[in-house]
Amino acid sequence: MADSTIATNDVENWIRNEFLPKKYHQAFAKRKLGVQSGGEFECDAVSEDGKIVCFISTSSSKTADEKPDTVVIAKIRDNAFWAGSLSEKPQEIVFAFTDKSMVELIKQEKENGRFPKHIKTLLAKLPPDLEKKLAEMKKKAAGEVSK
Repeated sequence: MADSTIATNDVENWIRNEFLPKKYHQAFAKRKLGVQSGGEFECDAVSEDGKIVCFISTSSSKTADEKPDTVVIAKIRDNAFWAGSLSEKPQEIVFAFTDKSMVELIKQEKENGRFPKHIKTLLAKLPPDLEKKLAEMKKKAAGEVSK
């Protein structure tokens, strides 16, 4: 499990430190933000000016056996709930995905009225070394699940 955590952290750090700053021309950092219930929620990336909140996912929308990954979908919906519960509303809420199937799934969910239309989705094209690392991690995880 440690290998998958390292690969995921590397990808998330690259999205937060390279991809998002290049797209939005400002720095991003992991940060806890206040929610309406009085607590805090840790967001994967918040812009320096606080106007953009981003959630990062390296997951596919399907399991190794090509069935919908309901656990991952539930986590995405959970993040959307917390994004909507922030005390101070950001100008933009973004979900950055590394897997095209997730972008397509969320697009379909929006069209079917099952996901907030105001949340923007981005496909983060990883550099080859991170793409390879993430693919190897997913392949290994799929092998462990099927055992």
